[in-house]
Amino acid sequence: MATEIESLLEYVLNIGGSELIVAEGSLSAVRLSGKVCGIPDAPEIKLGALRDFLGAVDGESGTIVGGPWANTKWRVRYFREAHGNSAVFRPLLSECPQFGDLGAPQSLRNLLGINSGLVVFAGPACSGKTTTATAYVSALCESGVLRASLLDEAREYPVKIGNSLVFENSVGTVPSKMEQALRSGCDLFWMGDFDSENLMPMLRAANAGSLVVCTITAGNSVGAIDALLAAVPSESRALARTMLASALKAIVVQRLLPSAAEGNPAVSAWEILFNSQNAATFIRSGEYFKLPSVIAASAADGMLLMDDCLAELIRSGFVTREEAERYASNVARLG
Repeated sequence: MATEIESLLEYVLNIGGSELIVAEGSLSAVRLSGKVCGIPDAPEIKLGALRDFLGAVDGESGTIVGGPWANTKWRVRYFREAHGNSAVFRPLLSECPQFGDLGAPQSLRNLLGINSGLVVFAGPACSGKTTTATAYVSALCESGVLRASLLDEAREYPVKIGNSLVFENSVGTVPSKMEQALRSGCDLFWMGDFDSENLMPMLRAANAGSLVVCTITAGNSVGAIDALLAAVPSESRALARTMLASALKAIVVQRLLPSAAEGNPAVSAWEILFNSQNAATFIRSGEYFKLPSVIAASAADGMLLMDDCLAELIRSGFVTREEAERYASNVARLG
């Protein structure tokens, strides 16, 4: 069965898929250009096969980096469910691309001038947000001599350090490591996937003058703020919003859509929010559902609404209108 799982991984690589989805007792599927499709003639994975393939894993769920399988390293999210185990395999590039080679909007380069505050990269699963965030952190480390704390536990891609210095000897929980690094004058915290337990330490570090970078699963800027604040108790919500309004510098949302252009399986769509005075006011008051209107009115400042990006992709022939409508918040803006 291990050979069959590895053959499925090889199949995913051969067709340019972004994920293999395996559930014991069920047929496997592949995520291709954002869509989940069944794999024709895929063998049924027997109970216990995933645990045998992955080896020792901790807990009922978690994430590991495994392999090489099919000559590739994989990020694996595994779950124990009532009917058996499930896992999602995502292939990892051998190294992170350069930040300037991602095909992102030009205004995203403005992020390289930020030296304090909170920068959030958001998107659904398999949207490329971790690749973009790691490339950003690498570009910062390579462009100067920073004191950096790399707290990304998944470590899908190694950060290119350049001449920067990395805090290696801190111990304890993530908040305690952040406190130790702050006392030592840390310039940059790379958090990886957002953990709600780290929100307040992240905001304190960002407001203290460090640059804090994280990724979060969300489909737009409003959803990203919702996800950041979701676990904050109601009695602390006002304080958290005030700290977030002060600390936030930018939210970058990325989606992958099936491309209409021949030979290109997927294309990125973007939303960019820079924390202007108007945006901070809405975040502080809890009215951040109004942020799309701020983004739409601030194109001259480098902001970009997802709907407007989708409209441009349609005009340029990179995606079909039908596909863009699946991801648009306001279809009327697609033109």
